[in-house]
Amino acid sequence: MSIRNPRLPLLPGYGTNPLIGKTSFGVRPVFTSIDKVNMLVDKAEGVNRVPSLYCRKQAPDLPTWLMFDKNILHFQAYFQQTLHENRSAASVLRKVEIFFFLEDGTLKVVEPKTDNSGMSQGTMISRQRVRLPNSYDLYYDILDLNIGQEVTFYGKVFKIVNCDNFTRNFMNRLGINVPDPIPWPDAIERAVNTKKPPKHRPFRQFLDFDRQVLRFYGYWDDRDSQFGTMHNLEIHYFLADDTMEIKEVVSKNSGKEGGTMLVKKMRLPRKIPSRIEMTGGPKVASYSPADLSIGAVLNVFGRKVFITDCDPFTKEYYRVTYGFDTFRPIPAPVDESSECIGSTMDERELPPWNGYGSYDDSAENCRTCEPKAPHKDFMKFLHKDRVGFDSHVLRFAARLINDNPEDAKRYFIIKYFLSDDTIGVFELGERNSGFTGGKFFRRTKMYLPDVNFFVPKEPAAYTDKDMWVGNELVINKHRFRLVAADEYALRYMELNSEQYHMAHVPLIMDKIRRILASQENGYKNFVARYMQNVHPEKKELMSVRCFKQALKEIMCEKMTEHEFITLIRFFRGDPGKEKTARREMIRSLVFTELTRGLWDDRERLLEGLLHADDTGSSVLSIERMRQLLRAHRLPINIELMTCMLQVLSKDENCNIYYQDLMDFLDFKTRPVYNLTDSDYEKVVRHAPPLKYTECKLWGEAELEVQTGYVNWNAFLCQLNLEHLVKEQK
Repeated sequence: MSIRNPRLPLLPGYGTNPLIGKTSFGVRPVFTSIDKVNMLVDKAEGVNRVPSLYCRKQAPDLPTWLMFDKNILHFQAYFQQTLHENRSAASVLRKVEIFFFLEDGTLKVVEPKTDNSGMSQGTMISRQRVRLPNSYDLYYDILDLNIGQEVTFYGKVFKIVNCDNFTRNFMNRLGINVPDPIPWPDAIERAVNTKKPPKHRPFRQFLDFDRQVLRFYGYWDDRDSQFGTMHNLEIHYFLADDTMEIKEVVSKNSGKEGGTMLVKKMRLPRKIPSRIEMTGGPKVASYSPADLSIGAVLNVFGRKVFITDCDPFTKEYYRVTYGFDTFRPIPAPVDESSECIGSTMDERELPPWNGYGSYDDSAENCRTCEPKAPHKDFMKFLHKDRVGFDSHVLRFAARLINDNPEDAKRYFIIKYFLSDDTIGVFELGERNSGFTGGKFFRRTKMYLPDVNFFVPKEPAAYTDKDMWVGNELVINKHRFRLVAADEYALRYMELNSEQYHMAHVPLIMDKIRRILASQENGYKNFVARYMQNVHPEKKELMSVRCFKQALKEIMCEKMTEHEFITLIRFFRGDPGKEKTARREMIRSLVFTELTRGLWDDRERLLEGLLHADDTGSSVLSIERMRQLLRAHRLPINIELMTCMLQVLSKDENCNIYYQDLMDFLDFKTRPVYNLTDSDYEKVVRHAPPLKYTECKLWGEAELEVQTGYVNWNAFLCQLNLEHLVKEQK
């Protein structure tokens, strides 16, 4: 067996024999005589272990490999490696991690792997006991490892700079003071020799400035030559390889043909060479970024190119590299003789329509020589085309108005397609009527009556604003009156009431409010006259027929049929039907929105409601309740919030009980149910299938207006004209 010398490499022949110089080779006796008594000699402890610093404590006598099993001290260190092959740096700093295993006193040195380091990394010293320098029987132990100490492992000097928390706590319990971590030193670099000029490295320049291009704007005035013009140019300077290219900016309809490249990508020489040099000859001086600036004149093979401006990236490059702060553009001269009069397709005046084909088709053929299909609004098509159950088709029931009594009995369905603003008319034929049902007018754009078609501009056509119940449409000299609308059309117009004023409840209520306020005792007489027409059992309800008659008497002809339907739908209240289904549907929608918005702050909302109730009446006004809900950031839109406030319990003054609101938002003790298909149709604007909608549209049109009840108290509360009665008293 040979012992390795740490100052010698681990190679065959470099080991030493520990038996050299030993004279006694006998076996160590195991028996001895003490005071003339023969005794067995105990095995002596080895002297290569450092004795304990303190006396032994009262603890079970366990071996170290069991007591300190899987206990490892972790240190961070570094060493410097000399680089003989690198001229720019004398040495490199290499970071390592030292692991000390307490169970057997072994060490392990690992260097973390770094991508593209160029060095073999990983385990530098495998797990083993490491001898102290110049020693054959002493090994590194826990006392030799600490922050700030330098340790030598096989000729390499490691400086310990840090350790983990377990190592610090373990050594502190042993009474060993552990200093604070030492910052990592910077890598020692050798100064570059400044005597020799820096070598030009094209590949390094390519890596640093790839895809970085300086762009300048300029012109070349060639008007002095025959048939010469003003050429607007773009100068591109590529920082990666110091090349340039010059392009000509050709305006539209200028009549110029061919490519716009004036000078291809190359090194632009400052002076024209007298002759073409052979490959490997002396290099010709070329333009550099220092030669380019606003106002500079370039000699491009005998042509003077003036630089007038540059882009923001170029300005920032010159500001950082050369310290320029002023970049004032220079105006380029204008060549009035070569200016082109540009015009867009929309501004071009078209000839009058000749009556052949549709107007859009004829207009598109006038714009281009090659026949093309008419241009459609693609964005409107994306937003207004059918999306799932949302058809974006407004269906109305219509009557044909003329002097023929037979035509007055015919039934029609008029469909308005929001995706392309077209209208289709269909007839519902009856048995033995003499009229076959089906398509009456094909789907196309319908223009207003009495318009001049033979004009350059397109005549006005019917839009979705003209589609409301009670309006009359003249389509191909046939007059139709819209008498009803399906549930989807009414619901769609109510949800988009800012676009359809006939379905905007606040505007309709303002109209009624102005009429009653302008009359003397108008509101008082209006309420007193129709108070006797309320429901005998439920005083807050009034029949739809009486409600419509009351509004017609005060509004006369100032209110349309669609506005009547909007108010009846908004203040609907049937005595035999509970509103629990509608309330639960709204609760389901509110629960979905609150869950999606991650809102769960009922306690803070209740605290705000109690703070707002100064009088302790347990009720708050609708406006105050809406302010508090928006102040607590409930993630629901205005329409859903309005529906929620409508189904909450109210007192006689239309104030809301806020305890009912807290019960409404209590989804833990009162869970919500999932929406069914029928509920989804009512809440999410689901349009029923075509065959059921068109057949039932006429039957439900009259029942919608003539039957049912209206919440009279809610209507008066929304009208909010009680102050007029007090002022008159």
